Amino acid sequence: MISKTLQIFIVALFLLGMGPVVGPVHAAVPQMINHQGRVVADGVAHNGNGYFKFSLVNKDGSVTYWSNDGSGSEGSEPTAAVTLTVNNGLYAVLLGNTDLFNMSELPLAATDHEDVRLRVWFNDGIRGSQQIVPDQRLASLPYALHASSASGVALSGISSTPAYPMVAWGSNSNGQATVPALSGAVVGLAAGESHSLALLRDGTVKSWGSQTSTPASVTGIAQISSQGENNLGLKANGTVVGWNASGSTTGFESLSGVVQVAAGHSHGLALLSDGSVSAWGADDYNQRTVPSSLSAVVVKAIAAGDHHNLALTAAGTVVAWGHGYAGQISVPEGLTGVVAVAAGAYHSLALRSDGSVVAWGYNLAGQTTLPQDLSGVTQIAAGYGFNMALQTNGTLQVWGESSDGQTTIPASATDIVALAAGGEHLMVLRSDAVPAQLASLDRDNVFLGKVGIGRTPTTNSLEVSGNASKSAAGSWRSNSDRRIKTEVRTLKGALEKISQVRLVDFRYTDRYQALHPGVDDRRYLNVIAQEFAEVFPEHVGLSGEFLPDGSPVLQVDTYPLIIYSAAAIQELIRENATLKKQMAEQEQRLGQLEERLDNR
Repeated sequence: MISKTLQIFIVALFLLGMGPVVGPVHAAVPQMINHQGRVVADGVAHNGNGYFKFSLVNKDGSVTYWSNDGSGSEGSEPTAAVTLTVNNGLYAVLLGNTDLFNMSELPLAATDHEDVRLRVWFNDGIRGSQQIVPDQRLASLPYALHASSASGVALSGISSTPAYPMVAWGSNSNGQATVPALSGAVVGLAAGESHSLALLRDGTVKSWGSQTSTPASVTGIAQISSQGENNLGLKANGTVVGWNASGSTTGFESLSGVVQVAAGHSHGLALLSDGSVSAWGADDYNQRTVPSSLSAVVVKAIAAGDHHNLALTAAGTVVAWGHGYAGQISVPEGLTGVVAVAAGAYHSLALRSDGSVVAWGYNLAGQTTLPQDLSGVTQIAAGYGFNMALQTNGTLQVWGESSDGQTTIPASATDIVALAAGGEHLMVLRSDAVPAQLASLDRDNVFLGKVGIGRTPTTNSLEVSGNASKSAAGSWRSNSDRRIKTEVRTLKGALEKISQVRLVDFRYTDRYQALHPGVDDRRYLNVIAQEFAEVFPEHVGLSGEFLPDGSPVLQVDTYPLIIYSAAAIQELIRENATLKKQMAEQEQRLGQLEERLDNR
């Protein structure tokens, strides 16, 4: 057994950390999945031939959807292995590539399931075949599910496309934050100084902003990177192409076996399959001079700022070089457990395996001052003077420079799978297979997460654009059993409390009506949120919408008015009963006095 001495690190060609991604597409049907990984036996990276077996299985591994030779079933190990060349522990393979011996075709049905996992077995030729654990879950694939009939589709498997697959904001001086209509599914994105790039499923790149066209030679692309006006594209065959770089991107024509590229302001980086780094372009700050210390380690990821570089080693440490006047290459002492890096213009970021972020370098705009509640981070990106971080709960955080609204996150920026930070603008890519939450009459309906009707929910569990109504009389119910309540107190002072609330009628502004076509131009009855907060502060919150100045629009829950109004009525009834009793007593006394006067 070699389970304690054999390790495997699985990465993707692009969208790192998102799981395997779709490779070449034929006849609009994805038939191959690009998978890369690293194997280490007895602490030594394997070199030479490796013998691999692959299966796609369900979540608990009990069902096999596909195996490399077609022999696997119920999660069992396939019979025949695929021989791959392993360089310094790194290997790459197109699952479903029938040009490889013992590799069977990958049908669409194999990935047409809610949760698909990749199971790998490895044999170095000495220790025997060993299953690598855990199974790796495939990310959402950019194509829709198919079914021969509606009755054959599970409700949990139906997906709907988001209204905004890409969302951009911040500086829009050259139209870089205005996402154009795109002819294909987006699988990657990058942001430069004042332009934006989208990588489409067919391997082409769409650009807009200060750069409105992409050279015809930019095809077959698997990953993109941009910094300043400099763009780099990694082709699926492991070669590199660059454009609009004023000559500074030359020097990579002979590169091959590249697995990642990173564009600097006037230089470029490439990570090769053997774990080494190659650099070209400007060297005025030694950004092209790769440190000799990297020759003794395996690099698993790279990042480039304006004039400095970061390299993440397989050991989880960071090596930095290039321009360092702001401390951007002064890696904090003891920084370990790093799983991702990002470089801004003059600052650096590192994401650790525990979900924490470390930042260093220039801090004039607060870009290295982390938000207090920043935790559980899964992705990072760095712009000129700001940063982005995606958390496990789907929350996006942006901090640092905000002069162009960079830190004002649009309500539509949800279901995020990738980030890109440019000079003064930001972009996010939304999942193109968002599970639809459907109501069914034959079962109880429980909606997980936030639900929006006519709008994208951002704050509350249910958010409705327009009016909500019921077709039958009766109230919305909530659990109110005495046995589930504690510290029960009778409301007091309700009459005084309710008298503090100003009830108003009003009409919405023309701008608000323009943004909400379902809102009629008429007078409405309600309260003013800011005033209501003085009486019932816990019942005033954020709506998820923002005004032009970036301040949030407030919303109120007027339910307390119902309860306090009822309590106030009860107080009036009690006061009325007391007054009646007092009047009856006074009438009795008055009658007694009158009787005494009559007897005189």
